[in-house]
Amino acid sequence: MIKTTITKNCMFLILICVLLVSCSKEKKMIEPQKVEISEKLKSKIPKNLKILKSGKVNLNNDLIIFICLTLDEKTGEYNEYWFSNEEIKLINKFYSESNKKWFVNIDDDPELEMLKINEEDTYTDCAFYDINVKDLKANIIFNIQPVILRDDKKYWGYSADIEDIILKDKKLLTTIENNIPDYEEKKMNLNQKKLPIIYFKSDKKELDILEEKTGTYEFMNTLEIKQKIY
Repeated sequence: MIKTTITKNCMFLILICVLLVSCSKEKKMIEPQKVEISEKLKSKIPKNLKILKSGKVNLNNDLIIFICLTLDEKTGEYNEYWFSNEEIKLINKFYSESNKKWFVNIDDDPELEMLKINEEDTYTDCAFYDINVKDLKANIIFNIQPVILRDDKKYWGYSADIEDIILKDKKLLTTIENNIPDYEEKKMNLNQKKLPIIYFKSDKKELDILEEKTGTYEFMNTLEIKQKIY
């Protein structure tokens, strides 16, 4: 009887440990879940456009949106369709497939915010956005310089290398004053005066080391960051 009780207790402790490990690895920042959109949604997209990929995002408990990326092979133009309630709410147009996005909750409202990185040869646009749940339009919160932090070393935060965000109680690990030179043109919101570093995670083996000294970092919420950069 005692032996059976000990065995059950050991199994319970093992289960708890497994759950704790799995929860600790759960990502805070998610990409759209890959799904095949319905024929009804496909019928709303012009026939001349090639569907490249589609996904869905649960913005909050009440609103699931579908995002479908298409290509006009004649013009080279990409069209990104955003659907909610089986209606097209938004169409984004651009000329590069290098337009990556994640969703993460970084403030006190229940909706997820969007992180979008658009990288070109001499141009980078990286920013957090609020999504309007009615029309799905993205309103910029602020532009950032993404940096990967791992084992106290810093690396360039390219979109292909970023795997998750460093977040604590909805506060972002941030460096406001930094000495990163503008090697390439970086887009910054019109009224924004400083480009803060926001730190991310990556387990990828080959990362591009950041040699520049960037200063100290601290956890800050979005309001605190905005007060220092606008």
